[in-house]
Amino acid sequence: MAPCPHTVRVRDSKDVNRPGLAVGSRAWAAFVGFAADRIG
Repeated sequence: MAPCPHTVRVRDSKDVNRPGLAVGSRAWAAFVGFAADRIG
């Protein structure tokens, strides 16, 4: 994960040849909240 001012960039560290995924910071925060609710 690489935070940027308005974008969070994510990639698979085991497969560096695949392109990364860029997500808006609000969308990333919503995803993390959603995932945390499902785990916890």
